[in-house]
Amino acid sequence: MSAARTYEYTPPIRCWIKHLLEGRYNAPKNSLYTIFGTLKRVRIVATITNREEFMSKRSTDIDTPTEEVSTNLRFELDDGTGIISAVKWDVDIENYGDINKGVLVDVLGRIGFFGEKVQINNITFIKKIKNPNYVLLREADVIKKIKSGDLHDIPEDTGSGSELEEDTFFDDIPSEIDVEKLFSETKSPKVGKDKEEIFTIIYEYSQDGNGISLEELQQRTNISENKLRTYINDLVMESRIYPTEENIYQSY
Repeated sequence: MSAARTYEYTPPIRCWIKHLLEGRYNAPKNSLYTIFGTLKRVRIVATITNREEFMSKRSTDIDTPTEEVSTNLRFELDDGTGIISAVKWDVDIENYGDINKGVLVDVLGRIGFFGEKVQINNITFIKKIKNPNYVLLREADVIKKIKSGDLHDIPEDTGSGSELEEDTFFDDIPSEIDVEKLFSETKSPKVGKDKEEIFTIIYEYSQDGNGISLEELQQRTNISENKLRTYINDLVMESRIYPTEENIYQSY
């Protein structure tokens, strides 16, 4: 088996736009304090109320005046609880022809702050939603987090002295999981190791944009198909991977 890569991963948190607007931004840590803890990456379901293209330039060489021009997209997103701006940088416009005003989308991106307003300043994933049941499931995810009572007070001072810890939360908890058991310390270390190994392999295969099939993943890990599907379902629910077609998986 290949050696695991070492990199920082910050799980995206499902929430409503109102939770972002009510949060308090911490510029030094580039994060947002919310009732769900410290957020750096979020995932929301919303309707596009406005879309605009804009150009940006950057120098390719500090010693020459040569500049590269890229096309970017800015969206206004409304989920019924609030409106937020989101930007997708350096895009091929032809690939976003169906991502227009009035379309319901699933958006994953990094939190930022611009013009004294919180925004999603780096969209890493945006996809048109076709199944209305998906919206109900995502709404249920947020409601479940709120009803769990595992919420945080938003500090008045977001300076470096804040004691609010990051990543003290879980995202996308499926309804069939026992929440109390999930937060207990009885989880087998082997289960976590196997799941992280699966994610690492999918991550590696995703770098060329093709992903990896379930069959090839099973050959790489030597894990039974039933267990493998369980781990894959967990990773999908945690918003770490997604199926591009039947039994083909990529990481975000």
